[in-house]
Amino acid sequence: MISKIPLRLLRTLKPMNVQRVLAPFCTQLEKINKSGQKLVKIVEKELKFEKSNYVEDESVTDFIDKAGFKLVDEENSHEVTLEKKVGDIRVVVQFQSRQPNPDEEGEEEQEQEKQNQEQEGEESQTSNDYADFTVYLQKANGQILCYECTTSQGDVNVNLVSLIKDLESHMKIPRFERGLQDYSGPDFITLDERLQQAMVDYLKGFGINNQLGAFIEHYSLDKEQRLYIKWLDSLQTFLKN
Repeated sequence: MISKIPLRLLRTLKPMNVQRVLAPFCTQLEKINKSGQKLVKIVEKELKFEKSNYVEDESVTDFIDKAGFKLVDEENSHEVTLEKKVGDIRVVVQFQSRQPNPDEEGEEEQEQEKQNQEQEGEESQTSNDYADFTVYLQKANGQILCYECTTSQGDVNVNLVSLIKDLESHMKIPRFERGLQDYSGPDFITLDERLQQAMVDYLKGFGINNQLGAFIEHYSLDKEQRLYIKWLDSLQTFLKN
């Protein structure tokens, strides 16, 4: 039931000023339109710049063919997979697109840091520019050995070696979450040096070397640039339609 407004209250009500109510709304729309037009121009400029500066690297195909890998690179995914067979062992390399790390230090600071590290006998990497990747070695009987690796300036380092039960499910786990529930082995650097070297040599036998590391660093950046161009293109479509 809709109740009636008492007559004494009705007399006190003032007529609504429609123009005054619509004025702020119209002003808001004008601001949105202006900011939208500005955004479109910036996106168009950025997209044009990225497309004009992107050059497809033809050496990618040559490297893949020589290394014997099959490249799996889905257009809308940040995951990249390399796969091949060595004897009866299935070799799977997994990595992701990555953004370039900005170099925040000046040349003098870099040189000084490098000299300090050489004096102290440190062997740690001097660059913040690196890419993570995972290598799976799966035997015909289903057993899987997993190497968690990092590559920087083509120098491949092993961080962790573990035995896993299911390849597909493990590949879906974010890298930083792997090994949180189940024991995945000790930090690689804590192992006996002879054991470390033997495990690295075993991995190299499957073609996981510095050349592959350099390829992963390059391709992960290339993948990120292609995804960024696609994102800009989709953003431009949204703003114009």
